[in-house]
Amino acid sequence: MRLPGRVVVALLLGAIAGIGALPAMAAEPARNEALRSIARAEDERRIADGELLRLLAHHDAGVRARAALAVGRIQDSTTVTALTPLLADTSVAVRREAAFALGQIGHKSARTALTGLLGVSELELRQTALEALGKLGDKAATPRIVEALADSRPEIRGTAAVALWRLADSTAVDALINHMGDPDPSVRWRVDWALEKIVMPDRIVLRAALRLDDPDPLVRAQIARTIGRQKHPRGTAYLLGFINDATPNVVVNGLRALQQIGDTNCVACAEVLLRGLGHADPYVRVTAATVLAEPFAWTRADSMTRRRFADSLAAHLADPDAATRGASARALLMRTGVDAVAKTEPLLADSSTYTRVAVLEALRKLPASAEVARLLLPRLAPGTPLFERMTAADVAGERNEPGAVALLREGLADSSTLYASAAAGGLALANDSTSAGLLAKTYRARAGDAEPDARLSILDALRTLHRTALADSLERVAPARRAVPARFDSTFYALPAETGAVIHTNRGDIEWAFYAREAPQTVRNFVRLARTGYFDGRFVHRVVPNFVIQDGDPSGTGSGGPGYTIRCEYNALHYEAGMVGMALSGKDTGGSQWFITHTPQLHLDGRYTIFARVVRGMDVVPRIVQGDRIERIEILP
Repeated sequence: MRLPGRVVVALLLGAIAGIGALPAMAAEPARNEALRSIARAEDERRIADGELLRLLAHHDAGVRARAALAVGRIQDSTTVTALTPLLADTSVAVRREAAFALGQIGHKSARTALTGLLGVSELELRQTALEALGKLGDKAATPRIVEALADSRPEIRGTAAVALWRLADSTAVDALINHMGDPDPSVRWRVDWALEKIVMPDRIVLRAALRLDDPDPLVRAQIARTIGRQKHPRGTAYLLGFINDATPNVVVNGLRALQQIGDTNCVACAEVLLRGLGHADPYVRVTAATVLAEPFAWTRADSMTRRRFADSLAAHLADPDAATRGASARALLMRTGVDAVAKTEPLLADSSTYTRVAVLEALRKLPASAEVARLLLPRLAPGTPLFERMTAADVAGERNEPGAVALLREGLADSSTLYASAAAGGLALANDSTSAGLLAKTYRARAGDAEPDARLSILDALRTLHRTALADSLERVAPARRAVPARFDSTFYALPAETGAVIHTNRGDIEWAFYAREAPQTVRNFVRLARTGYFDGRFVHRVVPNFVIQDGDPSGTGSGGPGYTIRCEYNALHYEAGMVGMALSGKDTGGSQWFITHTPQLHLDGRYTIFARVVRGMDVVPRIVQGDRIERIEILP
């Protein structure tokens, strides 16, 4: 689709353009000062003083483009009228940035102006306009976007399909079905992706199934997903053959689709799930074990089949993959109950914290019993590994385990902010309204603490306990510390000199190329952390097959960070396979956690900063499993 290197032509140090008769040497300082003003206003999320809006009319096209990008990153709907005139700017770069910004803001008032760009010849500008129209969510744009499905250029057809995915407009179903056989596979999978949002099983399931033999594995994987999203038993029979596909991602999506449909009458599903559990690829095994935790496969299974399920899951408690061990234990506990405690309890001493956490998580829905209390309550005590202790707090709170509330209240004063937040969540799940005052006191004491997830958890707990007004008041009076104090010196404005990084893992090396122009502060933050050894020895705490691998959390829980947050640098790059993004808990909450996409994930576009791409070692990425280790990170000059 769009070529990444051509996006955002003029950022901090782009080429000088539109300076009229001013001598170049005289214009340069003024231009750089304007760019500094934009960077400062963007970092401060400052719109009200009008400085950014004035720079939208700057005589230099590079400045106008950079100002438009900054306005789009701030996402203030009051700026739509200021951006709209830039869609007719003499500079194509300015027009692209204005269109991108309007899409990021997502206000429907921009629809008419953006629709006016659909007839332009410039490829990227038209793509950006189509993408922006999808982000607006205004179905009045559907007919014009549908027209673009017939364009001669596959880039336009594919972008139109993605826009229709965002709109999820059932009136587009005929046009999308007619383009399922597009000659370009990059368009075909996007068309199938758009259809997953339109639930019309009578229209979609059979037509999707007719293309199960598509030569492109990305198309086959998406067909499986689309059939699953229809959530109709008529799709079950078509999915059974996916277990034989040579591409693990296709098998993973086929298994997930069976899970989404949940056909209790599917006798043949048992064999498919058992074969999945014995698959050579760990991503397939963990997915099969996850599906076996669902009731549909067991509902009408005879006693022999249930025994086979239980025996196979029990065998995989010794699987070489930690995530599969945990998922097998979870399925066994959820489907066979307290009787499985004796088989799964040894995994609470497993070498992987992620396996141990999965076992604790599986106790959540078991009936009240002395056995469950015996496993949970001791793990609320200090000295328990953090992730296990946090999970135990959450599970014990939801179960309202006798004796847990007192321990959770004590946990609010724990030295670990992450555990204190988990204790707060546990109290909320236990519906302990008498702890509201203590929660408020805890937030005041910890408002300056580092981790955004932790702070948000305490506020969320208050809201769960119907104390929304109190939570809102605390958030206003005791705002959280946002970030490392900004250094508005020359290093802040200059593009990072580093070109990339090599991620040395226990599975092999993965090399990145940075998008320093599109995300300079994110790159600079990553480089600074890497050079201190921050990432060295970290566990890959999150792996979602056929989605992402994620790392960069010193706590290994998925909630940790470096002690500050950085601004999002949304850009017009797309989450194709191998893109590297910043994980978030909400806007502007990035810090150190990053992820790599296994396959295209275009729903993340414009929502998570892309700051690098994999240029070597993409074969290593799908070999990474949960609990693997980042040995060290080497920064390339």
